[in-house]
Amino acid sequence: MDNLFSEKEFKRRHKDLQKKLAIADISFIFNRPDLFYISGIGLDGVIQFHENQFTRLVRRNLEIGRQNSVIDTKLMQSYRWFKERGKEVKVDTIGLELDILSYKTVDYIKKAFGNPELVDISSVLRQQRSVKSSEEIELMKKSAKLTDESFEYAKDFIKAGQTEMEISARLEKYLRTNGHPGWTQVRAFQHNLVTNAYVMAGESTIQLNSLFGPVSGKGSTRMHMAGPSKRKIKEGDAVLIDTTGVIEGYISDVTRTFFMGNVDEKIIETYKIAETVQIETESLLKAGNLPSEIYAKLYAIVREMGYEDTFMGLHSDKVAFIGHGIGLELDELPIITPKYNDPLEAGNTIAMEPKLMIPELNTGVGIEDSWLVTETRGKKLSLFDYYTKI
Repeated sequence: MDNLFSEKEFKRRHKDLQKKLAIADISFIFNRPDLFYISGIGLDGVIQFHENQFTRLVRRNLEIGRQNSVIDTKLMQSYRWFKERGKEVKVDTIGLELDILSYKTVDYIKKAFGNPELVDISSVLRQQRSVKSSEEIELMKKSAKLTDESFEYAKDFIKAGQTEMEISARLEKYLRTNGHPGWTQVRAFQHNLVTNAYVMAGESTIQLNSLFGPVSGKGSTRMHMAGPSKRKIKEGDAVLIDTTGVIEGYISDVTRTFFMGNVDEKIIETYKIAETVQIETESLLKAGNLPSEIYAKLYAIVREMGYEDTFMGLHSDKVAFIGHGIGLELDELPIITPKYNDPLEAGNTIAMEPKLMIPELNTGVGIEDSWLVTETRGKKLSLFDYYTKI
């Protein structure tokens, strides 16, 4: 078996989680990134943690599971397995990921074990994955490199007259051809990524936002009103491209704004505010700093420059964060927001995304970089130039 990670890496993960999951008598883990993180394979199923042991349960393809999983692997053909298991063991507490599981699933498992007390293990698992090992960081670097290369590719084919959708499709093809699986994992309920290359310009950038972020684009359907649209790129446009690189499940999140010919000076002036925020970010993303204080310092810079009202969205669309954790999910911990007070740790990977709207020009701009938190400073993983004129 040729695993993606070393035996030492898996032993460390298991040892750390064994201590943290002791908060419940038995735990069941469903979230695919955690299944992959613990067992080395993302097959549909569950991981049971009981009496300090992990067991991987797969719904089908037991042979594949046993070939690739680093922990004991068994077949669970249906959820009736929980009823049988409930007859075998008696527990007072049961740990579940209560932030993502449906009520029906939780209720079924709880009744199968005689209605024990529920313990939410979501935060335990998310905190564990928020600190990346050296092996994970190497994959994060490759992921960020893929976004850099996709921007390098994009600058040579973006032309006026093309639609946002056409540009996005070419970028999607490039990303997929070079290792992106076409899937970017998101934890948030009812939050779907309908593309891996969000391309938008002009009114597409500044329109009311359908996703929980500063920009989302118009999209092409009423079902998913986000992402690229059929709007054609024009001379003088600021073309914002927000994209993800994914290598072996590990996600980078990066944005650049491309300038079509001679753009209004106000656009360049506003873009420099985003650049200033990223420059200041380097000294702030170090272990021990509080996300709430980082947010306050960066927001103060924007306020002093007079851009507070247009920073990170307009009116009801403004979001109260500047950055978010990335890894096996796009929306990981920590979050750079006023209410997040857990200190940063070396090994956190964070996407910082200062974006600003320009209502008088009916457009917006932004920069997003993927960063690694170290003991002394933030280390930028995404390295593509900030200024690209087409």
